[in-house]
Amino acid sequence: MNQGDIPLINMPVGPGSQSNAEDSVVLDYMPMPKEMHTYDIPMLPEAELLESCPETLELLDKLQQQLDAYTPERAVISLGLEKLSEAGLDLINQILGEGEVSLICKTDDQDCLEVHAQETVLAGVWRLRYLNADSHLIKETLEIADVPSVARRYGFSQATPLAVEAAQWPAGILNAPPVLIELQHKSECYQPGDEPHVINLSLLPFSPADHQLLDHYLGSGSLVVLSRGYGNCRISSTGVCPIWRVQYFNSTDQLILDTLEVVEMPAVVCAAPEDLQDSALRLQEIREVLI
Repeated sequence: MNQGDIPLINMPVGPGSQSNAEDSVVLDYMPMPKEMHTYDIPMLPEAELLESCPETLELLDKLQQQLDAYTPERAVISLGLEKLSEAGLDLINQILGEGEVSLICKTDDQDCLEVHAQETVLAGVWRLRYLNADSHLIKETLEIADVPSVARRYGFSQATPLAVEAAQWPAGILNAPPVLIELQHKSECYQPGDEPHVINLSLLPFSPADHQLLDHYLGSGSLVVLSRGYGNCRISSTGVCPIWRVQYFNSTDQLILDTLEVVEMPAVVCAAPEDLQDSALRLQEIREVLI
């Protein structure tokens, strides 16, 4: 967004110029990592443990075959874990570990109301846990995808159109209205594959009332993603498709960059094609050590 696209009202900016409510914005959804994650081959189990769980090696072999051939253009590949014993499941957890990205997605299914997904140490390989209304585990799967299937399916499942052009704005509102009008236009004309349209709220003078108005009109979506691949980052779908809130935090969980993106899926969430290729090589390394 160019600042020439909307009329701006000058306000003081910089340290000490905003209210305490603005300065104290912190991430409180779930704990965030404090350091950049780097890849290391995980601590692998002893050979005798693997010998007692042949189904684990069989699953890794199947995962290798699928990962070798996978590209983001293909349909998501899902591998069930129901055939694994408890010991075999523990081994899979140990071998695949935890990567940089995790997400929580609300669904509108009766049997499964929430899905937790955690990227493994192999980018593009996800561990999914499906929970019912009582937070009891229904099933677990592995998925090969640039982003878990539930993110695309449910991220905007409850979304409604944005309608603001005829709105009456309350007193004290400064720059939120033109931003909302721009978001309405961009969201209405967006087509999958279009370049993302990004509005950097950190560069705009916004009062607390502006932020409240923005939150009121955009609402909350069904998906929250936490990523530490590009710093501590929270990505959440809004109640308007396809508008995302992308927020970066420093090591003390202070908000340092606040943006809105009109895009099918923010790039920070997705595993890139080269990441998936690298994951296939990493899995091969792990299996060579195990076998």
